[in-house]
Amino acid sequence: MSANRKTGRDHTVIDIIDDREKSKKCIFRLPNVLRRQNPEAYTPDVVSIGPFHHYPEKRGKEEGKGVEEGKQGIGDADFQLTKRMKTRYLNEILTRMKITLEELTAKVSELSDQKNEGGFEEQARNFYAEPCDHISSKEFIEMMIVDGCFLIQLFRKCDHSKFRASDDPVFDMDCMFHFLCHDILLLENQLPWFVIHILYDLTHDIYPDEDSLSFLVLKAFSKLPSLKQGCSSYNKHLRNNCNFAADYLHILDLVRASIVIPLRTIQERAHKAAGKESMAYPEEHEVDSGNKHKGNNEVVHEAIIDPDLHQIRTATALSNVGIKFKSVERDSIMDIRFGRSRGCFGHAILMIPQLNIDLLSEPLFRNLIAIEQCYHGYSNEITSYAIFMDNLICSEEDMDLLRKEKVIGNWMSDEDGCKFFSNLYKGIRHNSFYYVELCRQLNCVYRLKERLIGENTRRELKYFSNPWKVFYLIVGFFLLQIVPTLLQTVLAIKQSLAVKL
Repeated sequence: MSANRKTGRDHTVIDIIDDREKSKKCIFRLPNVLRRQNPEAYTPDVVSIGPFHHYPEKRGKEEGKGVEEGKQGIGDADFQLTKRMKTRYLNEILTRMKITLEELTAKVSELSDQKNEGGFEEQARNFYAEPCDHISSKEFIEMMIVDGCFLIQLFRKCDHSKFRASDDPVFDMDCMFHFLCHDILLLENQLPWFVIHILYDLTHDIYPDEDSLSFLVLKAFSKLPSLKQGCSSYNKHLRNNCNFAADYLHILDLVRASIVIPLRTIQERAHKAAGKESMAYPEEHEVDSGNKHKGNNEVVHEAIIDPDLHQIRTATALSNVGIKFKSVERDSIMDIRFGRSRGCFGHAILMIPQLNIDLLSEPLFRNLIAIEQCYHGYSNEITSYAIFMDNLICSEEDMDLLRKEKVIGNWMSDEDGCKFFSNLYKGIRHNSFYYVELCRQLNCVYRLKERLIGENTRRELKYFSNPWKVFYLIVGFFLLQIVPTLLQTVLAIKQSLAVKL
């Protein structure tokens, strides 16, 4: 157990791994309190991965329900195209390896026994929080292998066009890959990472000169606007840190890691450089977004009882008192910083990495937030980001301001973009908040600037309330500006006449 866990959680990778050792159950069927906000954001459209949406008819019958009631809005017929693609991709692997499905299953079980305690099926079933008793042992193992091979081949083909057949519908249709990405990133539609990794290791030899599995997956998702920066940056992080190893739970966990881990790496470097717990960027006069002075348990308590620690003014209100916004390139979209521009009269600046919002962004963020709600090993970092951005954006005017500053790349209308963050965390409970110190600093500067503006306004109102003071001001302006100009003009005319004479 890490030292950080004894003194209060410090959001480290080690903490997550320690928590995972308690329970591998990390793939959940969403509770209704989350699902009812937007059912489509949690339900696959074109492909079923894993057991939750695999056999809806059988599940419904075993639970004493009709097919319509048991399948939660989808059925086996909805996935016919991708079922054929799964068979096709599996046969490609079997043909290259020159083995049968039974032989591949035996190899998977053998390699699983070498790497894990317990059998392959037992290990895989333990990842699902809900019993999958409606699926037999043979069907379950086959489903794991078929779905895993489909995912691996999909990512390979995405990276190397030479592996694509000319009649492959996934890449013949421009929108099909995006539809698949929507489904692959759903919490209910996950496969245990170790299953995918075993299949990747077994098939790696028939695809030489291939990158690591995590690199391959992130490279595919970097084609999506909302994940481009995070996935690309994390891949660079993996390349530059060859010894870095993370025990991912599933693909959605990997995507979350690409957002969260770079932020923690920045914090760790700053802690080492400063030689203390607080972060400091003296060369840029920045305040980090995270907690600086207190253990996380203290921040949790304060964030609950003091709205000042997790609520800020809108982007328009901050702009009205002179706080500027700047779009910056960071390794993580969560790396938000507050500082001051250089110079004696530098402006207060809120520096935010650009976020591109498109139609896939809502289901992605909803499922990232959902796993933070459902899995005990996660802190509320993504949830905190959604809350912070929702505080900034409360109107179309706020969205327009951030879009003009290139903080938000909005591929939707301003109205839809404005509603994006406010809809994300309805029904969500959070007992910690990542941006406590940033909100504290922002609110402090806002109140200071608001007070200065108020004093100046009151001074001006007091001055102009007396008509004689207004008269004196006009006369003074006339004497200081108009009279000297007239005198200069008269002198110039006299000099011109003198020259002519």
